[in-house]
Amino acid sequence: MQLSNEWFIATYDTDMGDIAVRGRLHLDTMRLSGAYSMRIEMQWDIKGDDKGMPTETEGEVIDSIMHIITEALERSNTAILTAIHTGARMVRYVFYATSADNFSHTIQPLLQRLGNLPIRIGAETDRQWDEYTSMIARMAMG
Repeated sequence: MQLSNEWFIATYDTDMGDIAVRGRLHLDTMRLSGAYSMRIEMQWDIKGDDKGMPTETEGEVIDSIMHIITEALERSNTAILTAIHTGARMVRYVFYATSADNFSHTIQPLLQRLGNLPIRIGAETDRQWDEYTSMIARMAMG
């Protein structure tokens, strides 16, 4: 299956500050396949600038590491990156994965090489991709 590389950009306000969202479009084939039923979020805590956005250095480090992780996940058909939320002193990467175990097995060797990182990873079942379709409806179509 060919992944779309079309993205939208939107912002929304929170009590902690503005959040910029980059969301991936045209993933219906993947969503409807039923293969990717786990929603997994990787959260990076950052020091950030005075607006809660990553500093230039933080942004470069996070982008570099997440590019390697995302490439490994997508190349192995383990997970699909669907959104990146940036702001409020955090960067959140949202994936849909075949399973939490497969996700973990794919990224564990990469994370071990990189050492201690300020990240948290959480997973929940979302077979219908409710979070993704809600994000698209609110931000890309609205």
